[in-house]
Amino acid sequence: MLRKIGFSLSMIFLIFLIVLSGCHKKEAPNNETPDEPEFNSLAEEIDYLASKHVRVGAMIGVINKQQEKLIFSYGTKSIDTTEPPDSDTVFDIGSITKTFTATLLSDIVLKGVIYLSNTVGNYLPADQVIMPSSEGVEITFEHLATHMSGIPRSPHQEGSTYPLPEGYDPLDPYAAYTTEHIYDYLTNYCILEFTPGTYWGYSNTGMGLLGHTLGLIDGTSYENILTRDVFNVLEMQNSSLFLTEQQMNNQALGHDRYRNIVPFYTANDIFQGCGMIKSTLNDMFKYLEANMGLIETPLKAAMERAHQITPGVWTGSLGYIGLAWYILELDDGQEVTYSGGDTNGHSAYIGFNKSESTGVIVLLNSSVHDGTNLYLGATIMKAINKY
Repeated sequence: MLRKIGFSLSMIFLIFLIVLSGCHKKEAPNNETPDEPEFNSLAEEIDYLASKHVRVGAMIGVINKQQEKLIFSYGTKSIDTTEPPDSDTVFDIGSITKTFTATLLSDIVLKGVIYLSNTVGNYLPADQVIMPSSEGVEITFEHLATHMSGIPRSPHQEGSTYPLPEGYDPLDPYAAYTTEHIYDYLTNYCILEFTPGTYWGYSNTGMGLLGHTLGLIDGTSYENILTRDVFNVLEMQNSSLFLTEQQMNNQALGHDRYRNIVPFYTANDIFQGCGMIKSTLNDMFKYLEANMGLIETPLKAAMERAHQITPGVWTGSLGYIGLAWYILELDDGQEVTYSGGDTNGHSAYIGFNKSESTGVIVLLNSSVHDGTNLYLGATIMKAINKY
């Protein structure tokens, strides 16, 4: 059994502190009161949760105990329209992208191209970048995929001496960084926060570097292998790293905490693997079903490997970690494998219980920065368990 942790308000706040970037301290979402109403169905309970926590619009997808797919739409695509989102409406999924990167890593490892224990620096151009190390310990692929590299969260985090790149925009904080910027940062500015493999510390830079390096190994790019080996394989035809013309016709505009419209996240190759995927509920259902093993795909073994707990690594409030995925036992006894994402305009959650073959997807076109996405996902997982 995994260590049991209640999904309390304090945990949500800790998640907010640990995971979400570029945000300020604020209170976690209010929990249900002792006078919470009785519900006659799962749909009633989800409607109730949405009424309390959806700030602009949302798409929620559920796979219940009967392995039925249930779809819920709330609110609008933006504050400037009355049009509701649908299953093909495009959202940023933020850091859920990291699980796609981990799947690509698992796949290439299982094919025997590299080992998780290989040193990442050996696969980068030696004349352009020197990877940081600590106490003689070099950073490996496993370190990057489990946030145990010691590389800081981002080059622009507080205390960093790295100069902001020209054109830096805090609303789209990774867009201005080029590969050359990050090579320079790693070579001349990056000071590891701990010796690789000795601690856990969330790093967008590390996961972005992982995706970039996988592209180099393939001889193409992260975007190419993501599209070829995941989107095409799973027939996720409405998912991409950059908004297409078709997606722009059905997008959920992002909103910040003050309900101002803000742009989707974008990035050059070096940061794409950490949080830049745009997707829809229909496509995310395909990804969820594949990870749950409900559909057969060539990625099954790679996905299962990414779900495996990394021995001896306990992240605290988030639970155990696999390759990018987190594994947590909720206070109703369910073991849930999950991930979340939060950009400046969107929030998302994906989680599943393998033993019950149940799962949840939450897509919000508002930035929460307080763990609402993770709270909603876990609470809906517990609600599924009741019916």
